[in-house]
Amino acid sequence: MPSAARSALRLEALNALFALHREIDREADRLSNRHAERLQCGRGCSACCLDDLTVTTLEAERIRNAHPELLAQGTPRAPGGCAFLDDAGACRVYEDRPSVCRTQGLPLRVFGEDEDEEIFEHRDICSLNLDGGPPLDSLDEDDCWLVGPFDLRLAALDESFGGDDESRVALRSLFARSTKDASE
Repeated sequence: MPSAARSALRLEALNALFALHREIDREADRLSNRHAERLQCGRGCSACCLDDLTVTTLEAERIRNAHPELLAQGTPRAPGGCAFLDDAGACRVYEDRPSVCRTQGLPLRVFGEDEDEEIFEHRDICSLNLDGGPPLDSLDEDDCWLVGPFDLRLAALDESFGGDDESRVALRSLFARSTKDASE
């Protein structure tokens, strides 16, 4: 594929990702407002910001494009927490964070299959946000973040960009310098 066509495809995929992230943010904001009395999440709250998080090739590209200096000269946080957390526990790439980070803390609905191949619904929420609102099992379906639909759309976008499930990118790997390099 010629360079110009590759650049056009890249730009188109990134624009579609920006639009998807805006849509996720709108729905997450709606749910955050609905559950404001129970949500303890805020700047510096990083209980859900775990190490070894991987993202799609396209979301990694968004971070690379928006934060080249941080990735080239910065140091990832020590292992244990997300590589992008600063010393105060705030996200250094917040505006460009991956989709999974955009919904953390909200009441979640996840569907699975048990050993008898029966479909079941599981609801979950960050333990910091468990109190202060109605029990999760009493919430209306649309008062929970449904895990899956946006993920499928993201996977389709990533595939159009050339990614697949096997090509997920570890956030820590985006840094030019590893934590080990910085300590030497």
